[in-house]
Amino acid sequence: MMIGRRIGGRYEILSRLGEGGMAIVYKAKDLILDRLVAVKILRSDLAGDQEFIKRFHREAESVASLSHPNIVAIYDIGEEEDCYYIVMEYVQGMSLKAFIRQYSPIKVSEAVHIMEQITLAIAHAHQHGIVHRDIKPHNILIDASENVKVTDFGIAMAVSSATITYTHSILGSAHYLSPEQARGGKATVKSDIYALGIVMFELLTGRLPFPGESPVSVALKHLNEPMPYPRETRPEIPQSVENIVIRATAKIPLDRYASVMEMYHDLGTSLEPQRAGERRLILNETMPEEAADDDERTIKISTLQSAGYAVAPSSAEKTAPGTEGKKKKKSGVRKWLTFTGVLMLLIITGLVIGLTVLPKMLYVSNVTVPSVTGKTFAEAGKIIDSRNLSIVRRNQSSSKVKKGNVVSQNPEAGAEVKSGTKVTLFVSSGAQKITVENYIGYSRDSLAQTLLDAGYKNVVWTGETSTSVPEGEVIRQTPRAGQHVVPGNTTVHLTYSTGITVPDLTGKTKEEVTQQLNSMSLKADFSAGSYSPVIPKNQVVTQQPAAGSRVASGTTVVISLSKGEQPEPKEIDKPIKVVYQKNGNGNGNGNGNGNGNDSSSQPAHVQIYYTDANHQNALFIDEEITSTKTYTIPFTINPGKKGTYQILIDNRPAKNGTVDYPG
Repeated sequence: MMIGRRIGGRYEILSRLGEGGMAIVYKAKDLILDRLVAVKILRSDLAGDQEFIKRFHREAESVASLSHPNIVAIYDIGEEEDCYYIVMEYVQGMSLKAFIRQYSPIKVSEAVHIMEQITLAIAHAHQHGIVHRDIKPHNILIDASENVKVTDFGIAMAVSSATITYTHSILGSAHYLSPEQARGGKATVKSDIYALGIVMFELLTGRLPFPGESPVSVALKHLNEPMPYPRETRPEIPQSVENIVIRATAKIPLDRYASVMEMYHDLGTSLEPQRAGERRLILNETMPEEAADDDERTIKISTLQSAGYAVAPSSAEKTAPGTEGKKKKKSGVRKWLTFTGVLMLLIITGLVIGLTVLPKMLYVSNVTVPSVTGKTFAEAGKIIDSRNLSIVRRNQSSSKVKKGNVVSQNPEAGAEVKSGTKVTLFVSSGAQKITVENYIGYSRDSLAQTLLDAGYKNVVWTGETSTSVPEGEVIRQTPRAGQHVVPGNTTVHLTYSTGITVPDLTGKTKEEVTQQLNSMSLKADFSAGSYSPVIPKNQVVTQQPAAGSRVASGTTVVISLSKGEQPEPKEIDKPIKVVYQKNGNGNGNGNGNGNGNDSSSQPAHVQIYYTDANHQNALFIDEEITSTKTYTIPFTINPGKKGTYQILIDNRPAKNGTVDYPG
């Protein structure tokens, strides 16, 4: 379990942020620099591949040299007990994929602004000799201010063949795969440009150009099917903006931008007024079979004669020697006169027909395009057909328009068009479904924004005690991972671990407490004890943490067992005998027996100090005696405590004694 673990001696793993085909990304805290970071840890099944490890280190170190405001910075690279990790900048935001799902349709100006940042990041990498190879919205982060950060540089270049077993990762990348890569060619700068074009298409339209259920079917579409036009989905997109997508996603690499910076500069001028009348860019959409590099492309084949090839004359044109020139001359004159006459006759006839018959035959009346938005496709078809217009159907996902009904149309209602014009109807295919992710093992805090980004509006959280799952991590989910659902119509139920709830141990014996806490993976500390007028002796009086607290496995609960009812203080009169000696020096024996005789006139100076519940080294007597004398000290003793006294004669210690609490 990575949560709570410290990596590299300084990165404390806090929660899981996401996962992919090669690694799991965690949110962590850099304990030295006191900042949040993202730690990407390679999956354990790749850690044993030495070739992969070498490539991983080589590529990761080269990417660490990149420094750009639109690229996620790499802070550290390391390994620990076969755990290979990369420490990166932590970005508080969402993936561009989630951004598209949540906010589509995105304003064209916003889409252009986002693409400008992405292209600057990729251009910086290309200038340093690094091809990303896996550009897709999943690998692009965006914060609340629409600042973009591109991540996952270099990782795709370090992938070994074992990585293809991760279906979700490959399927996600296949949607942004260039035709030359689909043919088995290597990834290049032009491949990155193609992927940028697909990302821009998705930003503008909210959908993928070539959807599919498997990587193979998607790759075949990139190879064989023409790229759809963004304006067919959103007619309000300026032609200058659509042209950028057309050029970036050209089937033939040579037709694409020469560099990403060229694409960036095109984006910068795409919304300027002088480009408003731009015409649609038309490129060859056929990928030649023999194309192996950027220099091979389809060309038009010239005719043989125009290309300079000789053509042999037919047998009818062959003549006898000597008569060839004359026959050719006479024949040529007659042919010219005949041709001229026929030509003049055709011209005159054509003029007559053109001025009388053709205008009536060629005249096409204007038709007003009817409004069919919101109607079923069948109803719309009848209305369009009744106006002598033809129909082109395009399916479009919509969470607002009922499945089978028209979402929008192009041309719009009220437009004046010629009879027979094609009217494109965008028909709702229903709300767009997504694949439910696996949320088990994620922390509750990290999922809050993720679920919102995915479009889930109804999320139900249920806490459950667990001795094996850390507090806050998801234990179960409904719907299960892999199901296809409409986020806006789906309630997600997530059961998370509340850790361990400390039970109420009040009144239990030491043996009962030990048994119960051990069964819950908790420990007991019985070092404390206290008196209680209510709880019988040797039963629990108090506990810390308190009952109901949420704690982690292995937590120690401090238990205070009852000592029973607290005894009251007792008063004891203690007789202390001070013996006066004939030589003038006294000794106190404190036994309270015996009599003293005064045989000397020299007095002895007696001092007695005592300590009990109410006094601390207090002076009880201070006088001179000339005979043995007994003193009675009234001690007050607390339960379990003792009283003490000290006798001084002529300022010299004579005796120390104690008084016990009576048992």
